[in-house]
Amino acid sequence: MREFQEKRKLRKIIFSKTTLVLLLFISFFLVFSTIKIYFKNRNVLSKNEKIKNELAQLNQRKSELEKEISRLGTESGIEEEVREKFDLLKPGEKVVVIVDKNQENDKINLGEETGFFGKILSFIKNIF
Repeated sequence: MREFQEKRKLRKIIFSKTTLVLLLFISFFLVFSTIKIYFKNRNVLSKNEKIKNELAQLNQRKSELEKEISRLGTESGIEEEVREKFDLLKPGEKVVVIVDKNQENDKINLGEETGFFGKILSFIKNIF
């Protein structure tokens, strides 16, 4: 009989409202913590992906710069870079400038007035 009463007490304690509320509170806390960890994990994974992409871009940039350094290490690379940046010529070389006919007309038209008399004047110039 005593065993039965002890079991009954234990059941009362386990199935009491305070115990159920406490268990409910603990389960909500666990669910909330799990959701919070899930969102942090997603955030970290997206940051990890961005960093991997940035690392790939930096490695590509590094290889391009290494190629540029090796190119500039040669005599022809140095000469090409100096000619490009400072417009230098070797003795006996001359500069040839090719101007497109349309660009030449555009430059001329920019200097003229575009009013009524300017248009008449440009029309007369184009005829002759």
